[in-house]
Amino acid sequence: MKFLVAVQNLPPKKDGASSMWGKAAEIPRLKALRSTVLEAFGGSSILLDNVELGLVLYADERAGDLDNFITGICDGLMAAHTRTPIFDTDWEDIPANAHPRLPIAFEDDSVVKKITAERVDPGIGGFRYELSIIGTKVD
Repeated sequence: MKFLVAVQNLPPKKDGASSMWGKAAEIPRLKALRSTVLEAFGGSSILLDNVELGLVLYADERAGDLDNFITGICDGLMAAHTRTPIFDTDWEDIPANAHPRLPIAFEDDSVVKKITAERVDPGIGGFRYELSIIGTKVD
């Protein structure tokens, strides 16, 4: 199965020891990632194995390190850790299937076998990214 999504904004970014799930700057990015991928999946999660991710990030270096965005995407497509505090009021405006307690694309990002990523000049379109997800559906 292959999916391609485009999102207007930056991807979620994981950096530091604290969870991105509770950071005010990351919540809108997580919502956009999870909602957009869920929509590409037809409205419900599709758990995948042997996953390949491809990222094209339209942003300059000031936006953050490319590897932090990759980690944010990988973690953002899984369910948040059970000990992570999630405030449901932060997530009321997205589909219930996109809630952080549920996985979107895989149970664990250990199923990711290949990642390609590149950063390109954002030009006049502003910060945005394209994400390709390829994998085998888990039945």
